Amino acid sequence: MSKTQWLYAAPLSATNSKADTPLFPYLNRLIRRENLEVEEAADFFRALTDINANPAQIAACLTALTAKGETAAELAGMAQVMRAQAIKIKSRQKNFIDISGTGSSIAKTFNVSTAAAFVAAGAGLAVAKHGSRAVMSDTGSADVLARLGVKVSSEPEVAQTSLNGAGICYMFAPKFHPSLRRVGDIRRALGIRTSLNLLGVMSNPAAAPKQLIGVWHPSLLEPMAQAIALLGTEKTWIVHGSDGLDEITLADETFIAEIAGNRVREFRVAPEDFKLQRGEIEHLKVETPDESAAIIREVLSSKRRDEARSLVVLNAAAALIIGGLVEEPIQAARLAEQSIDSGQAQNKLDRLVQTTNKK
Repeated sequence: MSKTQWLYAAPLSATNSKADTPLFPYLNRLIRRENLEVEEAADFFRALTDINANPAQIAACLTALTAKGETAAELAGMAQVMRAQAIKIKSRQKNFIDISGTGSSIAKTFNVSTAAAFVAAGAGLAVAKHGSRAVMSDTGSADVLARLGVKVSSEPEVAQTSLNGAGICYMFAPKFHPSLRRVGDIRRALGIRTSLNLLGVMSNPAAAPKQLIGVWHPSLLEPMAQAIALLGTEKTWIVHGSDGLDEITLADETFIAEIAGNRVREFRVAPEDFKLQRGEIEHLKVETPDESAAIIREVLSSKRRDEARSLVVLNAAAALIIGGLVEEPIQAARLAEQSIDSGQAQNKLDRLVQTTNKK
């Protein structure tokens, strides 16, 4: 018998009236490693984010779900509610993308997806980027954007104006998901990876029809892809570098799960597909947002033409393929390089800074 076999024989009722809450039945099921169906997961997430939810049970549920492992149905059900509860912005853009990662990668570098967002936008693909401050790493997208001069805590109306006018915006998650503040505080206090790391990238407030999402572990590719297929998407790539990077990597091959509508296919890409030379990225690790911002500035200004530039070009090129601007990887990489060398990528950063800092 396993050490926890007694759980299955234990009573399902709470041990006291204070613990008898709407969240308690789900805690009981999760610690028994029971999977939830889509609608059950949606009801669970409503109970989890309820203003009266028991904080101890919130922490216990997040931990139990993480230990059990989230299924595609659970992720889809929770994401449905997170999307419904979010403050939304309306886009006049017909074709736009979100480029983001779940964080927690063992191969940590500067904020590649943030830099790639400006390059993709400079190439003509509107970007509605959704992110937050670092939780499980040293520098999150909000941290580095603040160092680049962007006012990340702008109101949702500013993000909407920026997306429709400049073709790029940043949606700071705490501003758009007020129902998650208590849960987010508890998650930070726990200090562990939870389903919220995954749900954030699945709950874009602008309802981005296309996405490039990096995940920290290959085991997340399949459930994330199946969850997004259940939710529906025009086109999304879930990516994981074989070196552990939660981006498309320059050092090796990258595993990709592509979702179009509700269909999923898996394949791999390598830098050579984009006519880029493989290169080590160990020296691109950073410890602070200031270091990350410095690399991004050098890449966008064309002062840096090493592996940092190639890594950004590679990820921006993938976004351009997902966005349908080009089909061939080599052509996509050339378009990304032109965005940098023409100054258009830098221009997108400048416009975002200006828009978010207007009085």
